Amino acid sequence: NRAWELLCEAKLAFDATLAAGTLDATGRLAAERQLALCESSDWFWWFGDYNPADAVSQFDSLYRRQLSRLYERLGRPAPESLSKPIATGSGSPEHGGVMRRSYAS
Repeated sequence: NRAWELLCEAKLAFDATLAAGTLDATGRLAAERQLALCESSDWFWWFGDYNPADAVSQFDSLYRRQLSRLYERLGRPAPESLSKPIATGSGSPEHGGVMRRSYAS
């Protein structure tokens, strides 16, 4: 999905920046920590259509902001694609979120 593609693009930028040696030790550590935040699996769970639109919108925005911060830490401009929403969600609030009910009999 698009969220994974954006992460892969950011990781390629991270790898290229490290290979170029343009970051000092402090900058490299900050970029590594930011990449780890972007790679958290929690982001991708929230993009499911079963989650409520408000929650998806908030996590979508936060995820794209984290990726943008990674580009900043790399000294690169964030791609225009990060200004566009990834997902919308269509689930109802009572059926979405962390404590989603199981409807198994």
